[in-house]
Amino acid sequence: MNDLEALFELVTRRSGCALSRQQRDRVTEAAQRLAKGTPLGLFVARLDRPEGARELLQLLSSVSVHKTDLFRDEQQLAALEEHVLVPLAQKARALQLWSAGCATGEEVATLLLLLERAGAHPASRVLGTDLSAAALERARRFTYSEEAVRRVPSALTTRFFERTAEGLALAPPLRSRARFLEHNLMETPYPFPEVGTQFDVIVCRNVLIYFTPEAVERTVTALAERLAPEGALVFSASEPLLHPRLDLEPLRVGGAFFYRPRRQPPAPTSPPPGPTKPARPSSVSPPRPSAPPPAPIRAAATGEAAPEQEGEALFSLVLEWSAAGQDDRETEKGLRRALYLAPQLAAARYCLGRLLEQRGERADAMTEYRRALSLIEQQQAKPTPFFLNLERLAGACRLALARLRQ
Repeated sequence: MNDLEALFELVTRRSGCALSRQQRDRVTEAAQRLAKGTPLGLFVARLDRPEGARELLQLLSSVSVHKTDLFRDEQQLAALEEHVLVPLAQKARALQLWSAGCATGEEVATLLLLLERAGAHPASRVLGTDLSAAALERARRFTYSEEAVRRVPSALTTRFFERTAEGLALAPPLRSRARFLEHNLMETPYPFPEVGTQFDVIVCRNVLIYFTPEAVERTVTALAERLAPEGALVFSASEPLLHPRLDLEPLRVGGAFFYRPRRQPPAPTSPPPGPTKPARPSSVSPPRPSAPPPAPIRAAATGEAAPEQEGEALFSLVLEWSAAGQDDRETEKGLRRALYLAPQLAAARYCLGRLLEQRGERADAMTEYRRALSLIEQQQAKPTPFFLNLERLAGACRLALARLRQ
């Protein structure tokens, strides 16, 4: 392994990111600037020792993407507010939220506004973490451009923002309810909330799409450990959990997917009589939904639904079942069946690509990412309730292709 490859291996291991070609270029440029004439091999060795910790953080921040805005993905946020934050706010206690990978803080400000509108206890707090010290410095200013706040409802903008020479600044009473920490999701221990040991809501959106499969598994497990029993874990629509998990189960509400700690069935009061056979693992066969199948599925059985409707309904069920314990081979079959019925489901092709990539089938994964991207670019993609933002889905496809071309 040459010195440059050793540098890339170190950054991937410490950041969790599967580096694209553009990211490798940024890492190389940052390393040359930080090394200040030190031979690259010696510089890489120093980065992996305590005395190189600060330089390593600066290098890792070159991998991150910090462009974002407030109220990003409105439909998911509306579902989060109505089905998670409002019920939690009714418990009349301080809530603890965490924006993991908060970049320049727009998501932290969004969560503060949602808590206020949900009527949460005034002692509720939001933690924002990121591995970039420069991004966190900007986040602490709580000042945004007109473009960044364009999606914020006008009533909230009027009430909670002040116009300054630098832009629109969040009102001090809300600012005081947030804190920021420098933290790398690849490192333990994970942060604690201000009160207690677990968070009511953890939002980690548009972070896992940069990670290797191993880093995704490690991060999701660690986040789940910090989640309160009635809490919710929020990923972006481009980051569905496609493998069975023992610690989380899906929460499908309001046209969005969240995840919550898995609720174990109650233990029997007494052992059943006679010998028993070991239970089959839950990942062997897909669980069945407790509610009746969606109307398009029921209608399809009687010939009343178009194949596209059946494909859409099947796609949403596959996403729900996969996180609930369905074997990934069954998830693949479900996705392929949904695409057979509704070939224009670009989101289903993207999810199939993610599943194949996580299994190491890189060539097949690239094929599905290309097909999804082509549908979007040719304006033939059909939006689904969970992937309404086709522009962002196209960005996720391009990122995946860049990652796999390295």
